[in-house]
Amino acid sequence: MDLVFYYTRENRNSFNALGGALESSGLSGVRIILPETEKELTETVRASLAKHHTTVIALSFFTAQVPHIERVIRRLRSHFGARALILAGGAHASGAPEQVLAMGADHVVCGEGERTIVDFTRALLEGKPPGEKIIKTAGTLILDDYLPFSPKWHMFGSIEITRGCPFGCSYCQTSYLFGAKARHRSLDNLLSLADLMKTEKLMTIRFISPDAFAYGSDGRRLALDKVEALLKGIHTILGSKGQIFFGTFPSEVRPDHVTRETLQLTRLYAANRRLVIGAQSGSARMLEAIHRGHTVEDIYRAAELAAASGFSADMDFIFGLPGETEKDAELTIKVMGDMVKLGARIHAHTFMPLPQTPFAGEIPAALSAKTENFIRTLCSGGHAFGQWEKQKLLGKPLT
Repeated sequence: MDLVFYYTRENRNSFNALGGALESSGLSGVRIILPETEKELTETVRASLAKHHTTVIALSFFTAQVPHIERVIRRLRSHFGARALILAGGAHASGAPEQVLAMGADHVVCGEGERTIVDFTRALLEGKPPGEKIIKTAGTLILDDYLPFSPKWHMFGSIEITRGCPFGCSYCQTSYLFGAKARHRSLDNLLSLADLMKTEKLMTIRFISPDAFAYGSDGRRLALDKVEALLKGIHTILGSKGQIFFGTFPSEVRPDHVTRETLQLTRLYAANRRLVIGAQSGSARMLEAIHRGHTVEDIYRAAELAAASGFSADMDFIFGLPGETEKDAELTIKVMGDMVKLGARIHAHTFMPLPQTPFAGEIPAALSAKTENFIRTLCSGGHAFGQWEKQKLLGKPLT
C-alpha cells in the first residue's frame, strides 16, 4: 500500500505527525511517498497505480489553501478517476467536512489525525476500507504516545510541545479543533526526541506551540520551572554545536507572557533573537470582543521588554475583524506604528472566517483606503509583511 502525502512546505509538520504515528504503530506493508509539487504528486500516483498498489492520496490543508486543493483534486480525478483514494484532513477539513467531500475527497478526517491514520491504514491493509465518508475522531490524544516525526521515512521537522489553548479566541481554530485544555509533551519525551535528532545529526530544534512560553502550564499561569527544564535539558543534549529556536515560527507567544523571566530564559538557552508575538488588534474594544485575554498595554509592554532584552519582534495584527469600526482600525494603525518604532516588524493579516470558530459565518469588516495604504507603506519600507491582500480576496464567510 502506498500512502502519498502531498508534502508541501506549508503542510509538512502535519504530515510529519502522521508519519510519526504510523511509525509508532509498528504497521508493516505501507510505504510513504512525499511529492512536494503537484507535478510530482501526479507522477507519483501514476507510478503507484501502474504497480497495482493500493494508492491513497493524503491532503492536509488550511482554509487559505482551499482554492489550490480544490484544483488539485479536480486534476487528480481527471487523470485517475476513482482508482486512487483521496483522504483529506487538517484544519479546514475538520471544520468543513461536507464542503471538502463536495470538492471530491473520498474520506474526510475531522479532528486529530494520528490515531485515525493508523486505523484507516490498518483497515485498508486488511481489506476493510472504512464505510463512513466523514471520520470523526473521538477524544483527545496523549502527545507522548506518538512520535512528532518519522525517522523511518526521514520526515523530520519542528517538535510539537503543546496542543490546545484555553483562551478560545473567536477567530482562531486552535481551541475548537484541539480543545481548551493545554496538553504538553512530557519533558522526558522531549529530551529523548532531542537525543534522537542529535543521532541523526539534526542540531537545530524548533517547536510547535500556540504559546511557547506556556509550556508545562495550564496555558494561563506560566510554569517557568518547566520552561527552564525544557530549554536547559535540550541545550545540554545538543551542546555548543546545537541551536534551539523558541518563541519563533512555527510557534508564537502571547504578549502578556512576554516577561523579563521568559526573555531571560530564551536569551540564555535559545539562538533566536526574534520572537513572534500575537497582538492581533490595537483596539481594546476589539481585543475584548475576540476574547484575546490580554490588553493593548500588554502589547506595548511586550515590545518594550523584548527590545530592552535584545530581541526584535514579528507582531501579528488582524484587520477586518467582524464588528471592527474605522476607529478600531485607526487605533490599530497607531499601535502598529509605535511597534515599528520599537524595532518590530508587522505581520499583517486580513480576517478570514475559519470553520469551527465562533466567527465562521461572519462577514469581514471592510478595509478603508487609509488602512490599506498604511499597510502597503509599511510593507514597501520592509516594516511589514504577510498575505493580507490574498486573505482579503479569500475572506468569504462559510455558510
